[in-house]
Amino acid sequence: MKKKPNLKKNMRVMLGVFCCLFVLLGSYLLYSTVVYGDQWFTTPYNPRISASKNIENAGTIYDRNGIPLAYTENGERKYAESEDMRRAVSHTVGDIYGKSLGAETLFAKYLYGYDQNVVDKLNSVQSGQKGGDVYLTIDAELCEYIYDHMNADPGAVVLMNYETGEILASVSKPTFDPYTAKEDTEESGAKFVNRVTQGLYPPGSTMKILTAAAALENGVTDLEADCTGEAIIEGQKVTCTSEHGHVDFGTAFEKSCNIYFGQLAVELGDNAMLETANKFGYNYNFQFPDFTLYNSQLNVSGNKGDLAWAGIGQYEDLVTPMHNMMISAGVANGGIVMQPNTLKDVRYGGNSSFHYTPTEFRTIMPQNIAAQVAEYMRNTVDHGTAASANIGNATVCGKTGTAEYVEDGEVKNHSWFVGFVEDAAHPLAIAVIGEGAGFGSRYATPLAGEILGHAIEMGY
Repeated sequence: MKKKPNLKKNMRVMLGVFCCLFVLLGSYLLYSTVVYGDQWFTTPYNPRISASKNIENAGTIYDRNGIPLAYTENGERKYAESEDMRRAVSHTVGDIYGKSLGAETLFAKYLYGYDQNVVDKLNSVQSGQKGGDVYLTIDAELCEYIYDHMNADPGAVVLMNYETGEILASVSKPTFDPYTAKEDTEESGAKFVNRVTQGLYPPGSTMKILTAAAALENGVTDLEADCTGEAIIEGQKVTCTSEHGHVDFGTAFEKSCNIYFGQLAVELGDNAMLETANKFGYNYNFQFPDFTLYNSQLNVSGNKGDLAWAGIGQYEDLVTPMHNMMISAGVANGGIVMQPNTLKDVRYGGNSSFHYTPTEFRTIMPQNIAAQVAEYMRNTVDHGTAASANIGNATVCGKTGTAEYVEDGEVKNHSWFVGFVEDAAHPLAIAVIGEGAGFGSRYATPLAGEILGHAIEMGY
C-alpha cells in the first residue's frame, strides 16, 4: 500500500525554509544599508535629494583655509571668482546637476541639513540657519597652482598628508566650469570624469614598488640579471627602454629595469605576487566615505610571460592615481596607509557637527620592509630615473613609470610618478599621471618635484 505524503510535516519544512530565506534577506538588506547607505543617499540619482534640493537652503563649501568654493547668493549657486580655481577644484567641489561626483552631491546631507535630528532642525529654524557649511581638506590655491602647471593633455595629480590622510590637492584634466555644467552635452562627458579616483591606468614601472616589496617579504633579493634590452620569457618578449647591463636588486630598481623585474616576478611566482597585490589594495572593493574610488586590479594567468609583464605594471594591471598615491604614502608611513579624506569639518552656525579624525585604512607591509623600499625610492631620486624630482630643500623618494597602451594602432606611453617627501615636518605623498605624455622621467617626475617644492613653501 502506497504511503500517503505527510502534508503537515512538508508544510513545516517549507515554512522553515521560507523563514530562513526571510532572515537571510533581512540580514542582507540590513548589511547593505549599513555599508552602502551613504552611497545610495548621496548618488545624484536619489529622487529625494533631487526633489527636495533648494539652493537657497544650501550651505557653503570652503577649502581648508576658508576660501569659499561654492555658496548661495540671491537664490543662485555661486563659485570661486577665479576661473582657473573653479576648474582646478571642480571635480572635488562638483556641480548641482549631479554630472560629477563632488562635494555638492557627496555631502548633500550636510549642505541641506539632512543629517540633523528633530531638535537640531528646530534650533536651525529658530536661528535662521539653513544647511551646514562644509570645509574640505584641499587647499584651493595649491590646486590652482597644480592646474596651471599641468599640460593641456588629460591627466591627474593628487597630493596627501600621509600621516593624517587629508587630501591637500586633487586635480583632474580635462575639467569643467560649474557655471556652464548644465549646458555641457554628452559629447563633453569625459570632462566630468574625475581621473584621480575614476581613471584606471596600467601602472607601468610604479608597479615595481609592489614587486620589490613582495621580493623583500619573501627573501628573494639575491637575483642578478644581464639586461640586453630584451628577454624571452615563456614565448613572450619582455623589453626594456635601454641596455642596463649587469644589474642586481638595488640598481635594477634605480634604473627601472624591466628585464630584471620581469624575471623577479617569475621567480616570486603567481601566489606571492597576488598575495602582496591584495595586501596593497588591488582586487579590493574600496568603500571610502568621501569619494567613490574605482577598484584596481592585478591578475595572474599561470603563464610566466604574463606574470613578468604584470610584475612591471603591464599585462592586465590597472590602478587609479589615488590608489597609486596611497601605496607610496604607505611606504612613507612605515607600511600603514591612512584613510584618504576630503571632508574636514561641517558647521551649523558656530557648532561643529562633524570633525575629521585620522583613521588607519590598512597595513600593506611591515615597517622594516617599508624602510627598505623607501631607501630604494630615495636612491631613485638621488641618482636614478627620478632625478628630476629632486627639489634640494627636502628629501624626495619616488618611482617613475612609463605605461604603454595602444591607441589607433599606435603604441603610446602614459607618464607616471609616485613618491613622497621623507620629512616629518612635510609628510607629503603624491601621484602624477599625464596621459600620452611619454616617459615618466620627462613629464610626471619634474612636475611632481615642482608641486612638492611649492607645497613645502606653502607650509605643508
